Amino acid sequence: MGERPKLRPLFGKPHEEGVENNKFNDGGETTVSQNPLRAPKGTTAAGGFDPDPGGVTPPIFNPDPGTVNAPNATQPAPSGPTSLMGSETIAPEDQPLTGRQKLPRANVKAQTMVRRTWEYPEYYEDAALLGKIKGGGYIRDGQRDKPYNNSVAIPNRWEITVPHWQRYMDPSTEAPYMYDTPRWWHPYEQSRLKGDVPIIGQDIFLNLTGKNFSLFEDRALPTPSGVSAAQPNSSEFFGRSQQLFFSNDTSLAIDLFEGETAFKPVHWLIRLLGVYNTNWIRVRENNAVDPDPRGTQFNNRQGAGNGARIGAIGPDGDSYNPEGGIPDPFGTIIDPADVFNYLYGDLDPTGNADHLGHVDGRNYLDGTARKGNGKRDFSGTRYTTRQRNFFALQEAFVELHISDLTENYDFISSRWGIQPFVSDFRGFIYADTNLGARIFGSWDNNRIQYNLAYFNQREKDTYSDLNTFESRHQQILIANIFRQDLIWKGYTGQVSFLANFDDGGTHYDKNGFLTRPSILGTVPDGSDVRGRDGTLVDDQLRAFYLGWNGDGHIGRWNITHAAYWAFGEDKFNPLSGKRVDISAGMAAAELSYDRDWYRLKLSGFYATGDADPTDRHATGFDSIQDNAFFVGGPFSWYVHQGINLAGTGVNLKQRDSLVMDFRPSKSEGSSNFVNPGVGIVGLGSDINVTPKLKAFANANYIWFAQTKPIELALQTNKAHNDFGLDLSLGFKYRPFLTEQVIFSAGLGVFLPGEGYKDIYRRNTKQVPGFGPASEEGKVDHFLYNGFFTLTLVY
Repeated sequence: MGERPKLRPLFGKPHEEGVENNKFNDGGETTVSQNPLRAPKGTTAAGGFDPDPGGVTPPIFNPDPGTVNAPNATQPAPSGPTSLMGSETIAPEDQPLTGRQKLPRANVKAQTMVRRTWEYPEYYEDAALLGKIKGGGYIRDGQRDKPYNNSVAIPNRWEITVPHWQRYMDPSTEAPYMYDTPRWWHPYEQSRLKGDVPIIGQDIFLNLTGKNFSLFEDRALPTPSGVSAAQPNSSEFFGRSQQLFFSNDTSLAIDLFEGETAFKPVHWLIRLLGVYNTNWIRVRENNAVDPDPRGTQFNNRQGAGNGARIGAIGPDGDSYNPEGGIPDPFGTIIDPADVFNYLYGDLDPTGNADHLGHVDGRNYLDGTARKGNGKRDFSGTRYTTRQRNFFALQEAFVELHISDLTENYDFISSRWGIQPFVSDFRGFIYADTNLGARIFGSWDNNRIQYNLAYFNQREKDTYSDLNTFESRHQQILIANIFRQDLIWKGYTGQVSFLANFDDGGTHYDKNGFLTRPSILGTVPDGSDVRGRDGTLVDDQLRAFYLGWNGDGHIGRWNITHAAYWAFGEDKFNPLSGKRVDISAGMAAAELSYDRDWYRLKLSGFYATGDADPTDRHATGFDSIQDNAFFVGGPFSWYVHQGINLAGTGVNLKQRDSLVMDFRPSKSEGSSNFVNPGVGIVGLGSDINVTPKLKAFANANYIWFAQTKPIELALQTNKAHNDFGLDLSLGFKYRPFLTEQVIFSAGLGVFLPGEGYKDIYRRNTKQVPGFGPASEEGKVDHFLYNGFFTLTLVY
């Protein structure tokens, strides 16, 4: 067999055992088997079957993998069946298979790698019981010996490097994790900046996480044309619906913690997360980004304009409304051309937009007889675009481990500060990051988890939805408990209780729009409804929720479901104009089945509506602050977009929400339980196109649960239940099979139903000066949202 190969030392020290210097072998020594290996037994008569018909088990190891040991052609062939080496007779029970089971590679040589492994050393139970002698050894049975053969002391186990591992014989086909040299940017290499190695002692770690999330979105939403339209010939009610939106969040998270978190919670943790947001929006109609048609910063730059030429209300100091109230009617007839000529000089174009020009009574540019839109269109001027920046300390909390409850690391811990929390599996009621305190833990070998959380809500930034330090005067209490393997293995049940105490008072967002209380309906003005700021509504809302949720699988079927009942009191509901008692419900379910590389889903969602909005019972369901990933989530036009209610001061529904609730704002408004409710039935599929690419497809039919609140809000007697059909398609691509780089793209299309058309018709009968007769009664044929996101994480 030749001389034994030279072994390289282990841990840098010479010793007797080791591994052969072979670039294809780093897991042990290759040796030759002393006893010939036998081939698998099996004959045709015995009905035997070779489990590996494509392989051959040789009797000995071939020391030279580059040669094939064929029989010597100069020697006569043996008379009977022989071994593969052709030198010995094979026993009858070991003879090759014959007939139909005969292997196609008979008499072909092969080799088997035989690895020699370390023998378990004899470890002493307690080295202190042995007699220590000079020289570092021990006395055992009167003999000088070392207690741990084949071992080297390592004082810091975190410094033990992961050994080189190579999967393939050809290194060129290896994946990136084959390299031995650590890379600070690599997701699989140890780093002191990513919590892999302690920075202090043996159990204090630092984890830095940098993230950049970019969103570009092109969408079409029903947009009111406003009192001063972007085009003089805009429709009476609704104008152009196209919008462009861009948002970028850059964040840095710092986690400093003590404890080994592989199998138990941390002893303590300090987390800080700062987020810097940049957002930009461009709309094509007026009054969408600011109530002032001359722009969001007009007064800061140029001061109030003089409208005396057309008899407009003049400014009175810092106010545009004189103290005496509305003046006498205009002395002359005012048409859209006069308003345009009054405003156009105050509007600066942005980008490549043309400067505006004076128009005549027919809305033509002076001296022309054509209807060119270029210089008569306000789109692209500063009052239809807006760019904002905002920085927030989005998370800042301390986690303290209170106690271990059992020997299996059931525990109880706490968190104090600004922290994220989702109240159920899909975020139907509360999903937010806010200031609060939370007690949580596990029991019964982690089969039971529980949470008790209290939040003192902060106000949100209007443009980025990030936290500010200003109090929202809203308290939220949440308690829930989860039980794994409830009834069926793999199914987790949850019960929840939530309480919402909203004393929000009066609040205007950064655009100058009133968000609390709602301006839809009656605005209270009595002393009994004055708020803490001396204006409106104290003790406005007391809402409580009882919920039952489930998530998991029952055999091959996956299921997610939720049911909630809301009850309580709204001291003054604007739409009803009175105090109301809350009693509303919600139910949702998603049933899916996995088949190979795709999942088929059937979904349903129902939130009750208010059949009589003028009585003292509020039966329309609303959440606290939901962010539900359901029926398509962000890929769905209906779920993702916030929709204004026909030019009023409220939205029909909020962005990234399921319920239709008539709230002015999702983050700055208050819950409203006098609303139409909604029903959704959807079909969908999740498709693993490749390991790196996943696709999502959904189709949802949507209808109003009740139409009376819509009729009351819009003062109409015509409102159908059919809202429309929502279709969406999305993709998620992970080029490196990690969460460090993620591309997402989606397209959602909404086809309006009769109920939508009743609300969002552009105009009724043709009105002179507000568009041609061909536009009478029309709506958008379809609406859409297309978006692209890029997530980068380190």
